[in-house]
Formats: sequence, C-alpha cells, structure tokens
Amino acid sequence: MNGLHVDRGTVYESDFATLKKYREDYYRITLHRQIRRAGYEAIDGEEEHRSGKKNTAENEGKLEESISRTKSKIFELAISNNWEWFATLTLNSEYHNRKDLKSYKIKLLTWIKNYNRLHKTNIKYLLIPENHKDGSWHIHGLMMGLPKEHLREFTEQERLPIKILIELKRGHKVYTWEAYGKAFGYITISEIRHVESVSKYITKYITKDLAKTGIRLNEHLYYCSQGLNRAEIIYQGKLIKDIEEDYSNDYVKIKTVRDITEAQAYFMTQEEGAAQMGAEEAPME
Repeated sequence: MNGLHVDRGTVYESDFATLKKYREDYYRITLHRQIRRAGYEAIDGEEEHRSGKKNTAENEGKLEESISRTKSKIFELAISNNWEWFATLTLNSEYHNRKDLKSYKIKLLTWIKNYNRLHKTNIKYLLIPENHKDGSWHIHGLMMGLPKEHLREFTEQERLPIKILIELKRGHKVYTWEAYGKAFGYITISEIRHVESVSKYITKYITKDLAKTGIRLNEHLYYCSQGLNRAEIIYQGKLIKDIEEDYSNDYVKIKTVRDITEAQAYFMTQEEGAAQMGAEEAPME
C-alpha cells in the first residue's frame, strides 16, 4: 500500500471504543472520536507532519498528545499493580552530579538490580524524574517487593524536614532506606494507603517542562521494571449507548466502571457488530 492514499472515511473509524480491565474492581471505557485503521498511510495534509515542516502550534499539539499518552501509560502501570511504597529519592551533591540524569538513572537501576541479587529480594519500581529549577534532579516513584525490615522508621526526635514532621505528627509512618542513603542520598518512603489515589497523583509529575527536557536529553520520561502487570483489552468495537464520561478532550471520552457486567452493557455483542458491519457494507439499492 506504499504511496497509496485513500479517502478519510476508509482510513479512519469514528466512535471506536475500547474496554480495558486494570484490576478486578477497575475498568475503563475509552471512546475514540476518530482512530486510524491499521495498515493505512497518512492522508490529506498529514505528510507535512512526517516531513518535519511543522509550525509551533503543531509542535505544541504533538507535545500535548505525547504527554497525554505518557500519563495514560503511567496510570495503567500504577493501578494495575499492587504497589506498597511511595518513594522520593534524591542525590547527595557531595558524591554525585545532581544535574546528570542519565548517570543517575544508570547507577540507580543497576544498584536496584544488584540489591535484588545480593538480598534475594524482588523489588519492582515505577519511577519518574523531576527537574528542579536549578537543573538538579530527584525521582518520585512506586515500589513493591522491598521488605519493611530493610527500612528504618523516622521518629519525631530526629532533625527532619517540616513536611515529614507534620506527617509523623498526623500518625503517618515515614521510612528511610539506609542502604540507598549510603549509596546515593536522602530518601523518604511511605506506605501506600490507596492505590487508585496514588495512581492518579503520580501522573502529575509528567509536565510539559519534563517532556521538553526529556526530548532534549533523549531520555525516557519514566522508568519501570520488566514484567509489570498491564491493562487487558476486554473488548473493542461500537457502543450501544452513550457514556457519561469522567474525562474528555478533543480525541477521547473516558468512563470508569467498577463491574465487568456494567462495562459490557455499553457494548454491542459480536453478533450485533457483525450484523451492523454487514449492513454498512451492503450496496445501496
């Protein structure tokens, strides 16, 4: 099909919906206003997007779309796994270059791999770097498989940042991972009390500034362990009734449901879909 261009109605499918299962009590219906069918090239003026001739508005649009996709991937990885810890990791400037993200990433991921091997643990992670205004980096993330006995609980008697002291006074436990502290710098770790809330919260670290910096440095916007659970596609096709969306933009409408029976009620059966497709393809009299 190289070089063959056809009309938009053939290339794109309108109002195409996907149902995904993230966990037993969390399903999402995503209604795409328009989605390109597999195997078709760009049409109309879309060749300009591939030629590199893009104006500022187009670049901004592409950036926003990339940020939206990244946030969706992070949310999927966050809510589909049984994370135990929320962590904020920093670097000690006496021993590390806090402005060298690439070096930090390589050293950290290698260190976690070696820690798992030496301590017979299975620590998994979802990490997002954040850039300070001075150019230095720290990392926020979710972890599981890190035994509590490898951590030390902070106490109010210690000299601690006011933010942590407030958490302790509220009765919330905050920990440090001393092995990380010796290797890299200051770290705080808290138990996750509500996976769904923290899954939504952590996507806020994906910002336009981070995306631009990541592009400039040729770096990923997040790092994750291999073998994490991901959402399972349950159904794709047409809806039989409108959804009252939780979120929408120019491209999609999204609705969250808690029960598979409720979710499936929005979709055509396979027989209904085949019958409708047959009717659409039948020649007009």
